[in-house]
Amino acid sequence: MKILVLGAAGFIGSHLVHALCRRGQLRGRDGSLRAIDELILADNRAVSDAPDAAAGMAVRVVQGSICDSAFIETIFASEIDAVFHLAATLTLDAEMDFAHGLEVNVHALMRLLERCRKQAHAPAFVFASSISTYGGELPDAVDDHVAQTPQTSYGTHKAIAELLINDYSRRGFIDGRVLRLPVVLTHPGPPSASVSDRIASLIREPLNGRDAVCQLDPHTRFPVASARSVAESLIAMHDMPATAFGATRAMNLPSLTVTPIEIEAAVKRSAAHVTLGRIAWQPDRQMQHIVAGWPRAFTSERALRLGISGDRSIDDIVTAYREDYIDRA
Repeated sequence: MKILVLGAAGFIGSHLVHALCRRGQLRGRDGSLRAIDELILADNRAVSDAPDAAAGMAVRVVQGSICDSAFIETIFASEIDAVFHLAATLTLDAEMDFAHGLEVNVHALMRLLERCRKQAHAPAFVFASSISTYGGELPDAVDDHVAQTPQTSYGTHKAIAELLINDYSRRGFIDGRVLRLPVVLTHPGPPSASVSDRIASLIREPLNGRDAVCQLDPHTRFPVASARSVAESLIAMHDMPATAFGATRAMNLPSLTVTPIEIEAAVKRSAAHVTLGRIAWQPDRQMQHIVAGWPRAFTSERALRLGISGDRSIDDIVTAYREDYIDRA
């Protein structure tokens, strides 16, 4: 099988690449396990941490923009069996530059779907959507049946992508699978202005001996998942039979609900004999307003039935960060 990962240099993308290399195989169109012969890692940044591949697997790194049609044509020079699409602008970027966000998140996706449609065989198409497709007045627990009313351009772009993937799948042009993600922890840095990274800093900074600032009320509830569980869940989505999906190819990733004060306690338990950075509690009205618009709990009965579940505890998420970025270093 030839597998393409778009956004391979990113936080989630790098975890997915390592998981694919460890596995060395995916389920083919007939449901049987097939070896990954070639793994194509594509990003507009350099992929600096390409892992050792499984025996018999070739790993090819290509650098370019998904907005460049010539770059996409180069990647699709021979038939692709599966696409994992993780390339996107982030929420703040899409809010600050509307045209660029639309070009990357919607127009480039449309050209990519059209390129898939031209193949002799429909590829599997696994897409990372977002909790941000939900907004406005929400119930305490958001499942797959809650209406999507995004309140950001990024969330709108993801909702548009879900509809396009549904329709291309209905027509048989692709075999689409969409997983909506919560806040994914723990980004290794460097720090950014994104809301999700400010939450990630509550784990990353203290464990590296640096102080952090929490701009949320300590008891604010929000859903999270580790990058490890996201990577495994994306692969599980790929391996599901098409019959597992109904009227939509999208579902939520069942997630763990936590609070900043619970994150702080887990960090302290994880490094009881290490000098930790401190967390300063400085709630910010704008930050609180943004997070207050998110679901408190994020779930999917269908995902759970199909064996896709979130992390067991915030301690597991903290441990995963230590193992992946501190102990390994």
